[in-house]
Amino acid sequence: MIPWKMIVMMALLFISPVCIGCSGGSKEYDLPTSDKVPTAKENVVNWLKGVAEAGEVDSGGEMMKDEIAKLKQEGFEKADEIQADIDALMSTKGSKAIKTKANAILAKLK
Repeated sequence: MIPWKMIVMMALLFISPVCIGCSGGSKEYDLPTSDKVPTAKENVVNWLKGVAEAGEVDSGGEMMKDEIAKLKQEGFEKADEIQADIDALMSTKGSKAIKTKANAILAKLK
């Protein structure tokens, strides 16, 4: 027979590392905060940079219509032209052609 003291010691030996490792603590982390909300132009530029880098158009093109509408409200002169270019970009095929068209639109936004 194994003495009960030996059983308790073995149980503590195996359970204590688990308990120590699982404590987790209660640290609170500060999340980064920013008061700066990106403008419609910044959103369009960031999306176009991603498209120009990847060489493929994603579903963000549909969301850009809302951003272009905001640009119009802000009085951006080339908003209609940019919208037409983005519509054309959405139907463009081929990575190289997409990159070229996206970079051309980016140049108009500067």
